[in-house]
Amino acid sequence: MEHTSEKDREIVGIWGIDCLFNPRGNGRIFDYRILLSQTAGQGCAYSTRFDYSRDFLRQYVGRDFADCGISDVALKVSLLDSLYGTVHPAKNKKRLTKRADSLTKMKWRTQIIYDEALRLLGGKKDRLIVNVGVVGDIVRKFAGEGFSVVGTDFDEEIVGRSAYGGVEIADGARTLDVLAKADLAVITGMAITTETIDGILACCGNNGVKSIVFAETGPNLAGYYVENGVDVYLSEYFPFYIFDGLSEVDVCYG
Repeated sequence: MEHTSEKDREIVGIWGIDCLFNPRGNGRIFDYRILLSQTAGQGCAYSTRFDYSRDFLRQYVGRDFADCGISDVALKVSLLDSLYGTVHPAKNKKRLTKRADSLTKMKWRTQIIYDEALRLLGGKKDRLIVNVGVVGDIVRKFAGEGFSVVGTDFDEEIVGRSAYGGVEIADGARTLDVLAKADLAVITGMAITTETIDGILACCGNNGVKSIVFAETGPNLAGYYVENGVDVYLSEYFPFYIFDGLSEVDVCYG
């Protein structure tokens, strides 16, 4: 906050968008609220909370973010994200774009993650990949290419199942135990909102586990995370791959 002005921090807009998305073959519905915000920049976070009223969000528009005393984690992450990239953007990155339908872009994003993973692992496939925050297409891709794969998630619809070609989906409470044995963690940006990312990254650092974060939540926070242990941070900007049309992804490196 010390590198921003009151004008920078003024909340220009907040959008709450219901996300109910079930890409073919995914195995479950992505059921979240997307919180998009604008200050000097634009930020985003996913939330598992659904009861944001119009009045609740409206009360903050036009005010200085620093003076709002916001306690809701997802809204705070969205607003911090809108500011952070304006003062501390990632320095080492490349921009990738794709204009297509959502299914095509899902495969495109998965391939970006896969290519970066293969590079981090020196092309070796006899390795264990842990997908923290399961995305079916990511799990399927790595398993189909011959990697050992485990997913961890808090979604009761998939936990305990052998899904996506026989891949074990472990309870999110076991994430750190599973990660300690892994070679690479592929981590959802929603771990920022759930406030689990610090423990996940500490576990990776303590056990020599490489890390890739794919971030629709907190895409502008790449500069912070690549300086604090993340090997590759995929900043996916709104509108995401789940929407038809143009998507932009910055692949950011530590």
